[in-house]
Amino acid sequence: MQFFIDNIILIIAAFISGALLVWPMATRGSGARIVNTLGATQMLNSQNALLIDIREAAETAKGTAPQALHVPLSALAAQMDDIKKRIQHGKNQAPVILMCQSGWRGSKAGRQLRKAGVEAVFNLEGGFDAWQQAGLPVTKRS
Repeated sequence: MQFFIDNIILIIAAFISGALLVWPMATRGSGARIVNTLGATQMLNSQNALLIDIREAAETAKGTAPQALHVPLSALAAQMDDIKKRIQHGKNQAPVILMCQSGWRGSKAGRQLRKAGVEAVFNLEGGFDAWQQAGLPVTKRS
C-alpha cells in the first residue's frame, strides 16, 4: 500500500498514457478514414470525390471550399438519398470527403454515411481550419 501512496503521480501518469494509446483504437470504428488536405485535393481532382461541408450555416457563412456541398450534420440523414445519387457513377461510387471546422464532427457523419451504404468515406484531418492553413481556395456563402 505504501508503494501506491509514494508513487501516485507515476501511477496516474501510466493510466493517462495507456488511455492515450488506446484512444485511436477505440475510435477507429468511426466509419470515416482520415485524409489530409493533400490527399483530399488529389481525390477531388482525380476521383471526382464529393466534398461535404457538415458545418452549420453560421460557420459556412464565414467561408467554405468552393466545390463543397453544404449539408449540416443536423440535416445529413434527411439528405442521404441526394448524397448517394451525387456519388453514384454507374456501378461505382465516388469517395465522400467530410469537412467540419476542426475534424471532430466528421466521425459522427462518417458513421451515418457508412450505415447508409456509402463505401468510401473520408474525414478531412483538421477540417476547414486545415483547409485554410493549406492555402486552398475559400469562398464566402450568403
